[in-house]
Amino acid sequence: MGSSIPHWAGITAASRSGGKNLNLDRLGVQVKWITKSGMKWKDLDSSFESEIKKWPAPNYIFIHLGANDLVFMKSKELIENIKCSILRIKVFAPDIRIIWSDILPRPYWHGTLRPKLVEIARKRVNCAVRSFIKTEGQYISRYPAIKASEHNLFRHDGCHLSQVGIGIFLNNIQAAIETFVLGVAKVFPPEK
Repeated sequence: MGSSIPHWAGITAASRSGGKNLNLDRLGVQVKWITKSGMKWKDLDSSFESEIKKWPAPNYIFIHLGANDLVFMKSKELIENIKCSILRIKVFAPDIRIIWSDILPRPYWHGTLRPKLVEIARKRVNCAVRSFIKTEGQYISRYPAIKASEHNLFRHDGCHLSQVGIGIFLNNIQAAIETFVLGVAKVFPPEK
């Protein structure tokens, strides 16, 4: 579930070898892409509850969301909202495994004249949520290969991933889910 980045990743995945299931069919994994461009964290709970009523609860929920909130919300408030949503999901569907997908860096943050502060907030949110996710026994997908300084990984707008960036993002998601399903680790790639 998430905003524009997973939206475009899902579209790209459908045309790649392995398709929308990211070649994870061999592990019995089916991927359902639930995305909305411009999605904000406040939209997660209602979107999740709506989907869970239509379909059986999934084994995993992969959440890539929060970047659209960073410019307009204090990091402390966003962290609390994320924690509340994660706890709500665990109550609503106790058997579901939650995968936190780190908020990616960007060369450009729309809506601010102080991008360095937004980058500090992004790091703070990722760090706090990773810590919380670990205490809850859940999963973390990180993207060390995606750096704001690598402009070829982003579209001209500086916030959406280019085809190269989406390729890295998809490969990372595929490897992370495989790692989690096989029980190898709870963080991918492993932290040094």
